[in-house]
Amino acid sequence: MFNALPSAQLLSLADSFGLPLFVYDAATIDRQIDTLKSSFDVPSLEIRYACKALSTIGVLKQIYKHGCGIDTVSPGEMIMALEAGVPASHISFTPSGVLTEEYAFAIEKGVHVHVDQLHVLEWMERHFPGTAITLRFNPGIQAGGHSKLQVGSDGSKFGFLTNQVEEIFKRTSAMSLRVTGVHMHLGSDIGDSGSFDQAYEFLLNVARHWRDSIERIDLGGGFKIPYHPNDHAINIEAFGKKVSKRFNQFCDEIGRNLTMVLEPGKFLVSAAGNLLMEVTGVREEGPLPMAFVSSGFNHFLRPMSYGAYQHIINLSNPDGEVRNYDIVGYLCETDSFATNRPMHAIRKGDILCLMNAGAYGFTMASNYNGRFRPAEVLVGTDGTPALIRRAETIHDLLRTYTGYTPV
Repeated sequence: MFNALPSAQLLSLADSFGLPLFVYDAATIDRQIDTLKSSFDVPSLEIRYACKALSTIGVLKQIYKHGCGIDTVSPGEMIMALEAGVPASHISFTPSGVLTEEYAFAIEKGVHVHVDQLHVLEWMERHFPGTAITLRFNPGIQAGGHSKLQVGSDGSKFGFLTNQVEEIFKRTSAMSLRVTGVHMHLGSDIGDSGSFDQAYEFLLNVARHWRDSIERIDLGGGFKIPYHPNDHAINIEAFGKKVSKRFNQFCDEIGRNLTMVLEPGKFLVSAAGNLLMEVTGVREEGPLPMAFVSSGFNHFLRPMSYGAYQHIINLSNPDGEVRNYDIVGYLCETDSFATNRPMHAIRKGDILCLMNAGAYGFTMASNYNGRFRPAEVLVGTDGTPALIRRAETIHDLLRTYTGYTPV
């Protein structure tokens, strides 16, 4: 699942918009949405894109065009979704450990909230009685890729625990709050359905407690995509068929149709993204040649944060001799995109493309070392590029300082 934008087009965009540069392909986003929709056969399917993966307004607009809602984790993300034209009825709020003021903000905007702490339930009962809510539960199952991404495992901060189910049922039964949904999220990079099956059954058993009031069962997201040429993806068609069959059985069991909710994040946007970087120099001395690029973990954190593999290609020299390189960024500390990586020969001035950069790239970017965040371009389904965020300037870095006057 790698981006289909041709190298010549990416090189042209680099020339037109400057480097470094994030480039997203709308056609890839559309394809991923269509794949999800066609893989599940249930009475009602609702896709809520987990916009923490990429919250740029131009991308949110593209996703909402297909009828998808937006799942948010902060007031900032809610506002961005609203600015993208997404109605509050299509937005959900799934926070963790936030101040109650943020719940109040969501409720007052008409956004549906997910709750996973007792004190929040009690606060909502006092201040917003009768509100419809979804309860998030932690199935206590370890699944996904890196340990930092296994948010449905024992010890995770997310969700009511398995031993709290009966207590939460008793508490909510005595409240005016309306439990209209139950929710879980196992984690990220779930490549097979084994662990999911167990968690799914747990959530259905939880849902039975509120069988008279629930309207939706939210299965979260985290579906695996490939990050290198020999990597595998989840078989979403087979997964969807199996999950749909069990969901429909459950609807029959309780005697009415419910809505299945999915919260894909990187599944929709990761493969759509490319980070273009210029090679500032190549050091031939040392154990391996080292290619320096005009970017760093301030633009794309995953390799340094998770040890994640990101496929990188040399757009400028696709037929050059293959050699192994360390590819490093321009920050003043260890800053590696790849080590001992086979690449077509890299020269000063070449443009490298880091692929699968659509998720957790720009949203995790920073101004570390006083560096600017790059521009973002969305290539439409007709091939026309649109600048959806300009590159930052020094004024963007300084404007929040008191006493600063732009020159």
